[in-house]
Amino acid sequence: MSEKGASNAVAFGRLERTLAWRYLLARREHGGASLIAVISFVGIFFAVAALIITMSIMSGFRATLLDALLGGEPHIAAAVDGYPQEEAIELANIIRETPDVISVSPYIEQFVLLSANGVRTGGVVRAIPPADLSTMPILKDGGTTAIAAGFGEGRNGGNVIMIGQYLAANLGLGVGDQVEVVTSQMRSGPIGQTPISKSYVVGDIFRTGSAQLDNVYVFMPMQQAQLLFQSKGRYQYLDIRVKDPDATEGAMQSIADATGYSLLLRDWKTKNRTYLGALRTERVMVRLLVTIIMMIATLNIIVGVVMLVKNKTRDIAILRTIGLSRSGVLRVFLMVGTALGSAGALLGMAVGILFILNIGPIESLINLAIDGEVFPAEQYGLDHLPAILDWNEVFSTGAYALFMSMFVSLIPAMWSSSQDPVKALRFE
Repeated sequence: MSEKGASNAVAFGRLERTLAWRYLLARREHGGASLIAVISFVGIFFAVAALIITMSIMSGFRATLLDALLGGEPHIAAAVDGYPQEEAIELANIIRETPDVISVSPYIEQFVLLSANGVRTGGVVRAIPPADLSTMPILKDGGTTAIAAGFGEGRNGGNVIMIGQYLAANLGLGVGDQVEVVTSQMRSGPIGQTPISKSYVVGDIFRTGSAQLDNVYVFMPMQQAQLLFQSKGRYQYLDIRVKDPDATEGAMQSIADATGYSLLLRDWKTKNRTYLGALRTERVMVRLLVTIIMMIATLNIIVGVVMLVKNKTRDIAILRTIGLSRSGVLRVFLMVGTALGSAGALLGMAVGILFILNIGPIESLINLAIDGEVFPAEQYGLDHLPAILDWNEVFSTGAYALFMSMFVSLIPAMWSSSQDPVKALRFE
């Protein structure tokens, strides 16, 4: 190559790309990339894959838990226990016409004792009009199975109820079996005050996807619950669902204006403020931790490229003497470091995406390998390992790894470009 050709080499052109590629792929005995460079590549690969997998699983946890929260409780609850049923219905109609409100349904919610097959356990009865079952997001079929089984039919709403999957399993119940519901209300009898109780038929066993909800909830027709809890002619709350659960403040203000500030309103975020804060803090800390791990992995590129520069000191000196500029040498080794980081980031992204897309079979395989459950539903409150692939998270992770690779590669690249060719050739 002539001196003129080397000096006029295009930035990041064919000459510089060829040099970077040869240095990167040269065997170790020929002065190629050292073992440390390979370790850098592997470290970035694992860090990127770990960050994508971790953040996707945390996103799945958050989405699933929030779905359970938003399905099991109203977006906005309005206390109407101080109003007669007719006035509560009028208020519900007013709220239903408020902008951003999707549905309004009266309900009663009480803690009870459930007894069946010699087993007793606590539960929560959610009383709702049968026609409003479709407004409950946690019921996957909209309550059609329960309606078909006679939910809400008969005198005072009948005696058919719905029960959560895990709660039914704890009590040994199946569809058609009977369960006794014992309340905290008392009634007078020959032997004094005794708790009010009644036996009901299980018309449907529902599954919400949240073991926590499926282990406590019982759905009962409104009329029957009003008798059982001695609140005939009254509701306890209004379940208000809005278009955007994250923007309940504006809807609450509109409802307050429409009802003349006559109702006590409380949204789901206020009730779960501590829980939501813990979720946000956990997500931020995990992201920070894995990001630091990725930063440490990319820092290894400095050592790998420095070792490569030392191995290629003679080559650098020769290239400089035939006309390759300092900036040309800098770009060659900058491309070497960036290539290591980019390859690790791309492979990590691919593995992370494939892991999340196949997380169900992977979880099953791990369960087979350990002869048990790596993710027991009773302990974590979810019946499967949730994961949501956030493409913004994937691309931002890859971009961060690429940026860090280029940034840390600048240090050894600048050192290589500062080498004095005369001194290098003298000592080589």
